[in-house]
Amino acid sequence: MNRRRFLKYAGTTAAVVGASALGLKYFLTSKTSKVTQTTTVGPLTIEDLQWNPTRTVNSKVYDGTVGFTVDNLNPSDQITLDFGSIYPSGMPRTAFTSEADRTYAFTGTSKKQTFSQGIVNLIGGRQYRALVTVKDKNGKETVNYIDTPYVREFENIAKDAGILIGASYYTWLGNPWYKLSPSVMPLLGLYSTSNPLVASKHIDWATGLGIHHFYCAYTPGTQDGGITAADKRVETLINNSLIGDIKFAMLYETGERLAGETEDLSKVNLNEPSTFSTIQSDFAHIAKKYFSHPSYLIVDGRPVVYIYATGAIKSDIVAPFAKLRQYLKDLGFEPYLIGDEIEIRWGERINSNRLKAFDAVTGYTLPPTGNYVDRSPSAVRAEYSRWQSAAHSVGVEIVPSVSPGFDDRYLVQIGYRAKSYGYVPRSIEYFKTNLQIAKEFVDKSKLLKISTWNEWEENTNIEPTVEEGYGYLQTLRDTLAGQ
Repeated sequence: MNRRRFLKYAGTTAAVVGASALGLKYFLTSKTSKVTQTTTVGPLTIEDLQWNPTRTVNSKVYDGTVGFTVDNLNPSDQITLDFGSIYPSGMPRTAFTSEADRTYAFTGTSKKQTFSQGIVNLIGGRQYRALVTVKDKNGKETVNYIDTPYVREFENIAKDAGILIGASYYTWLGNPWYKLSPSVMPLLGLYSTSNPLVASKHIDWATGLGIHHFYCAYTPGTQDGGITAADKRVETLINNSLIGDIKFAMLYETGERLAGETEDLSKVNLNEPSTFSTIQSDFAHIAKKYFSHPSYLIVDGRPVVYIYATGAIKSDIVAPFAKLRQYLKDLGFEPYLIGDEIEIRWGERINSNRLKAFDAVTGYTLPPTGNYVDRSPSAVRAEYSRWQSAAHSVGVEIVPSVSPGFDDRYLVQIGYRAKSYGYVPRSIEYFKTNLQIAKEFVDKSKLLKISTWNEWEENTNIEPTVEEGYGYLQTLRDTLAGQ
């Protein structure tokens, strides 16, 4: 069930007051404003200012070197290099692990001289600024600076993990209609996913603690300057300087796209010409625009698309998806389709023939959030076993799915949802237990899914929070390591 599209963003007075009460303050370093080069008496210049990493492990830079040349230098000139963190305004300082700035002094011995300074043991999780100042005997200064690229805080452990963990990723945070539940506060504050630094932090945290890929929620359709609004939202992530460290795939949002504002997929007929035409054009667009991206998720040599809430579609899905596959094959594409079948049909009779529409099946949130679902470990194992057997009988795999809990009661309280879809208290122990069970049912594809990275309004997020820190990500990392 698509439960996201008509929610409001927490840019309200109440939400802002809540953030203040949590002690979230916003900082801007004195060195983040634009620095212009000024000239002392004589044509003194600071040239060839460079930053070069010297020790990198699993994509994390630990050490580097700042180099620069000063021309028309006098022996009495004072030369300093300040190397420090950039803390953008509007983002909580608490989102950055504390790290002291560093200052180095140099003495010139010739008119034109090149200097080099090693910078070691960087904590990372930010950009740094290297600011060079040359002050003459009269106190006049010449300054120049360079900003480093984003330096990771964590080594990328996900790229070598035996299990390929994917997390649903929502790119519309910061839009005026998005509503944030007040129960937990993002460590990054009330951020926008259009902020490149947010994307860098997300990739760093995710891959550093076990997530191999993001399933980017995607609703094609509305054109804006020749590109869909959905494409614009995805671009911030996939154009990020760290995108080579993570994989991504599209999460095709069926509800709004195929059923309109009601998002009632039970009344959707995929064989109806206009509906099939929509799917056909959407998948052609996705294939042409994204499948060739070097970081697109590939399984068995085929690009992955995760199709949301297919289990809610009551009409035939086998024939239209076979027709869609043939259409895409004629265009030169053979996708690996993951259908969202298990959640809505958990505990019900399994129609194995229906599963043939896909290469693998999963559930958005498993075990489901319904009030009468048995979530005991034995019941969850039994249901996974049942689904895996049914899928294997028709040559299809399963993708186990895990969430930290579920709570949409606030959305009902404020009138954005008529009724709750269930309540499962957020719990690291609950997350760990179900993650360990899910590991037992990982198929040959090695895929395991987490719902979600950052769907805050239903409290299914595992992104770091003010209240919980990195708890869920650390649990993921430790569980992957067998702890």
